[in-house]
Amino acid sequence: MLTSPFFIYGTIFLATIVLVDAIFRFLSSRVKRKKETRNRLETLRDTEGADTAYKELLMRRGFGGRRREQSIASWINTMIGQSALEISTPRRVLYAILLWIAGFVIGTLFVSNNPYVLVGFSFVFLVVAAFMIIYVVRQRRMTAFTRQLPQAIDIVVRSLQAGHPLTSAIKLCAREMPDPIGSEFGILSDQLTFGSELDAGMLNMIDRVGVGELNLLAVTVSVQKGTGGNLSEILENLAQMIRDRLMIRAKIKAISAEGRITAWIMMLFPVFLFYMILFLVPTYYDQLWETGYGAYVVWGCLIMIFFGMMIIRKLINFDF
Repeated sequence: MLTSPFFIYGTIFLATIVLVDAIFRFLSSRVKRKKETRNRLETLRDTEGADTAYKELLMRRGFGGRRREQSIASWINTMIGQSALEISTPRRVLYAILLWIAGFVIGTLFVSNNPYVLVGFSFVFLVVAAFMIIYVVRQRRMTAFTRQLPQAIDIVVRSLQAGHPLTSAIKLCAREMPDPIGSEFGILSDQLTFGSELDAGMLNMIDRVGVGELNLLAVTVSVQKGTGGNLSEILENLAQMIRDRLMIRAKIKAISAEGRITAWIMMLFPVFLFYMILFLVPTYYDQLWETGYGAYVVWGCLIMIFFGMMIIRKLINFDF
């Protein structure tokens, strides 16, 4: 099947489509970075009311109408929305097909020629690869947001000290800060402009971003709103506390770096050793395969490697 000209031409055609799409997205993203993210206000002006506009913004981000629902579909939409990937349904289908084809090719080369096994492996590869891509993009965005949060709070503090109201300070932060925090504060500013409450807007931003440090900001603003006090001083202390948390997190990553690289080596080295021996001595594993238990041995080793990886990750993963 892999030597069929139709399969080769189809693969080349799909690869060309993906390459052109990647180049186009790269060029468009470069142009987009040079402009301020201001499509939120335009969306609000074209719709009736803040609630309708906010729902439309959530639809574009992938949240859909499943917020607050306890289901797998709601969890997937939340993951996509927090990654800020505006992927249309046809493009999702195209990417799923490409990942399925990639899983089929990898399964043919490294797993088995059995069609049922290939179909199952391709589906598992599609699910795992899609989840990992979304997870990595989401984590990068959350990390960037967390790093920008102290600077954004400093801008809000300086604006408050200059005598501006909190809504103007939030709008200034949205205008001065780059994405992702500038984009999120821009949505918050637009919600406040069109009549939404500050507490509701902060809770919506927490749902959109998913950063734990943002809960501290929401609680601080909410408590100060109810009890009073010097908001600029409270936010200044909060910014310093978030910087200290980031420093502690960096120190923990540096201390646990040896354990993390050990975990990856323990997971990847058996696979590398297996294929190295197979390349050097192709008949080395023939006696094992001839017994009929080769697949069970391989799956047993993979399961033990997976659990070993999980145990090491549990040892080096700190909750703070």
